[in-house]
Amino acid sequence: MKATELKRYSHWLPAILVAAVVVLAGARLITLSVHERAAQMRIAAQSVVVRHSRLIEARLQALTDRARNEAQRAASILGDGTPPVPPASAIPERDTLWMTARGTVLRAPDAAVARALAGEWASTDGGRAAAGVFGPVRYGSQWFVAAQAPIELRSANGTAAASARSVAYESLDALLLQAHFGLLVNEGYDFELSQRAPVTHEPRVFLSSRPGTLAEPATSAIRPPAVLSPASPSAYFELAVRPRTGWYPARELAAEIGLLAVLAWAFAFGAHDLTQSLRRMRSALATLRRRLRAVNERLVVEIERRQTLQKSLEHARYHDPFTGLPNRRYLMDQVDYALRALRTRRRQRIAIVLIDIDRFKLINDTLGHTAGDELMLQAAQRFAKALGGLECVLARWGSDQLAVLVYEVDSIAAHAIASELQNARQEPFALRQHRIRIGTRIGFTCIDSGLQRADDALREADIALSVAKRHQNPSTVAYTPGMGGAAVSLVSLEADLHVALDRNEFRLLFQPIVDMRGPRVVGAEALLRWRHPVEGLLAPEEFLAIAEEAGVIVPVTRWIIQRVCRLAAEWRKRLPQGRNFYISVNLSAAVLRDAGLRDYVARVLEETHTPPGNLKFELTEGGLISNVSTAREVLEAFHSMGIELMLDDFGTGYSSLSYLQLFPFDYVKIDRPFVNRTGSERANNAITSAILQMASSLGLRAVAEVVETQAAAQALLQMGCNFGQGYFFSAPVEAEEAFEQLRTYTGPSKLVPTVLATADAPDQGDTANDTLVLPDAPTLVLPQRR
Repeated sequence: MKATELKRYSHWLPAILVAAVVVLAGARLITLSVHERAAQMRIAAQSVVVRHSRLIEARLQALTDRARNEAQRAASILGDGTPPVPPASAIPERDTLWMTARGTVLRAPDAAVARALAGEWASTDGGRAAAGVFGPVRYGSQWFVAAQAPIELRSANGTAAASARSVAYESLDALLLQAHFGLLVNEGYDFELSQRAPVTHEPRVFLSSRPGTLAEPATSAIRPPAVLSPASPSAYFELAVRPRTGWYPARELAAEIGLLAVLAWAFAFGAHDLTQSLRRMRSALATLRRRLRAVNERLVVEIERRQTLQKSLEHARYHDPFTGLPNRRYLMDQVDYALRALRTRRRQRIAIVLIDIDRFKLINDTLGHTAGDELMLQAAQRFAKALGGLECVLARWGSDQLAVLVYEVDSIAAHAIASELQNARQEPFALRQHRIRIGTRIGFTCIDSGLQRADDALREADIALSVAKRHQNPSTVAYTPGMGGAAVSLVSLEADLHVALDRNEFRLLFQPIVDMRGPRVVGAEALLRWRHPVEGLLAPEEFLAIAEEAGVIVPVTRWIIQRVCRLAAEWRKRLPQGRNFYISVNLSAAVLRDAGLRDYVARVLEETHTPPGNLKFELTEGGLISNVSTAREVLEAFHSMGIELMLDDFGTGYSSLSYLQLFPFDYVKIDRPFVNRTGSERANNAITSAILQMASSLGLRAVAEVVETQAAAQALLQMGCNFGQGYFFSAPVEAEEAFEQLRTYTGPSKLVPTVLATADAPDQGDTANDTLVLPDAPTLVLPQRR
């Protein structure tokens, strides 16, 4: 029995020997390869951690340079004051502060952060250094890194005065973002940013890509800028990285072991297959014969199925597969036959009714497309019952539309039929344990002449249906000849848009933006108008939507930008030296998708020698929601060029606070301020005040739009809104008149505001403590049309 078993398995012996040799040799090669790869990965990781450490050091150096520049600026402002008490008009730059050597804050735009940084400075021994980086300091949910530099003060006799410090700070997240720290994750590394405690020398982790401590990481010290001594200072941060897959990537090791197993299997079974080739060939031949028989059987079945399908082709060609109703092709043929019958007087008149189901897409998205088909089937059954014994054809015209061809019916009877169809959908429909009510829009046309084509007859019903869709409530509309003219006019308007630029038919008006404290004009909004050769002067709401759909909005916007830049360059030459102003241009969602917009704006600014500060862009929330990632990238590019951005129409639509933080806006334009708009004046003023306080806390400037009364302007100024725009100040005017207002504006005739600063209030641009002196005047209601 043992001899028999040995003989049975003896043919596997060569395969086993070959597999053993391959496995031993491959294991040795894999071991050497893994160690070499680990060494290469450690060298690469060390290079990566050193490179990113240098980038962070560069950002620390930039922060230190900013502190030193602010110190020089503070020294020039403070002069020889002893002790160093800055004047009321002295304000540090953004993200900087002035303090004494003992940590007392002198001036700071953000008092809360300043106190936290000054407290950290006073509580450590960093106060003995003349300059350098300290922190990080935790404030709220953020860590702040700060750099300080001494403010060199001199008394009148040239001796050193009381010492002070200039501090520049930045959030740790922002500093790392500017140092492109996120590239570490894209390069496939885990990281840990820490700092050694000065007493315990224990690491304090500020940022880590994973919980726990990295095992055997590659590390690099991040040193602060050497301000005083050329010798290398102690490490400020320590950066540790480790490949996300580890020094010995398990996936690659598993792949190599798998490859070795495959090779061993291939060599072993290759040797075995050589001894068994004849048997396999015989087995393959038998398998091919069985497959041939199976193919012949399937061919017979396919021929029978083809014959069955060919028999039902005529029915499937002219009927909807799910509802069983006649389809569009069948209805077109029937309409054509009916028109021929009208021409031969075999019929007197016909009516074509198109029925559109409201919210059909919503039903498809929530309950599924089969539920939508089931709804169409139930609706068709109800409509067929409502049509009763009429001679007609009910067909499925589209995914959410039904069509009815009714014979021998006049317009009065067609109205009655449409009303019956509207009544038929009143009862709820039962769909998958849901009871759903639907609305229908119906458009129909009555034809008593056979001179039309089928396409023209159905187009009339479709135009009537389009008019019905524009109504707010479900309705029934009969076609009239004027509807066709309106549709043709809309198509003609779209065609004229494509040549309007070449014909120089566009023009710009400018509505001034007023600093109500002056009062003086600080800028203007460019407003587009189209002087159509037939329709006359068209406002934007009459053609901008068509321009976006037709793809004309991008070249039109480019024309506006070029015109505004040339005009701004001309105004700068005519205004006194140092007089600042800006012109804002509206950007739509379609324009933000223009890939070459940034380069075009940069080129126009360079060609016209216009500073970026003279140009601002206005965007609405609707234009941002369509593509947030693209919009953010484009707006960040504009902001880096120095072009400030305005969020237009704030207070309408979504009014999401996330857009104020996600995008780099500098202004918010409050649409129709809530002042004297309803009977609840106190509530409206509270809402407006809350919006203004929110904008101020986010570092944004507010511009009130559509200011049309003296009371509104007075209330806005008292609440801290310094800038206004609207018919109360000026209607949109031509460029030359806008320039004259920029140069000589003295305010509306019945509003001459005078701002009197209180004697004890510091002059920091805050108007909350100002007293507004205005003459009494009746409220003047100006037109709403802009």
